[in-house]
Amino acid sequence: MKRIVITIVVLFGSPVWALTYMGPPASNVKQGELLLGFDYSNGKLDAEFKGNGVKGALRHVDNDLYLGKVGLVLSDGFEVFGRFGVGEIEELGNESAWGLGARATFIEKDDVSWGALFQLMSINVEETGHIGGYTLNGDFEINEYQFAIGPTFKHNGSSVYFGPFAHFIDGDADLVNHPSVDIEQESEFGLYIGVLWKLADNTSLSIEFQGTDDAKMGGIGLVHKFGGPSE
Repeated sequence: MKRIVITIVVLFGSPVWALTYMGPPASNVKQGELLLGFDYSNGKLDAEFKGNGVKGALRHVDNDLYLGKVGLVLSDGFEVFGRFGVGEIEELGNESAWGLGARATFIEKDDVSWGALFQLMSINVEETGHIGGYTLNGDFEINEYQFAIGPTFKHNGSSVYFGPFAHFIDGDADLVNHPSVDIEQESEFGLYIGVLWKLADNTSLSIEFQGTDDAKMGGIGLVHKFGGPSE
């Protein structure tokens, strides 16, 4: 079967895919702790398919992610985590989603911590559906990569964090009446800001917003630490 390479280009701008909640870039954890939590993200997709005879548009496609999260603290200030759940893509229903990531604190002074985060998210569609005027033939996968750095400011049990991030995607799709296509995207840069509150000993809730020139995302994250001292 002939394979076509296409590029997703955002209408009126650069390429983008719905963004995913990240959380603070710095990790306020101690070695041996176990982290359990839940993340929710809501974003939109405005894009065009172009290339080698394939042309179409995806406009205002909603994307919701509901993810459970498990994290392991390998050393003070450094954690790795996995996510598992569903991604609800408009007109396609609930599809399986999973992710991996890591975050680390590299500078900590008084009530300010500087850190970095990397995460991968993957959404897999395994049924035929309609989106943007195209029929997806039961095989659609998007992989999203995000890298963020920035400070976290702490005060009386609450924190504010913000900074720049890089974001890009790849994947593949089968379209009815078209050959299989590859999806490629150049890097996209944006800014994020979030607020984190301490709800109880070792339990916190955060609200976060991300934005690029062409995309916006709102998300929440809830996490509880096990095995560490009460804060």
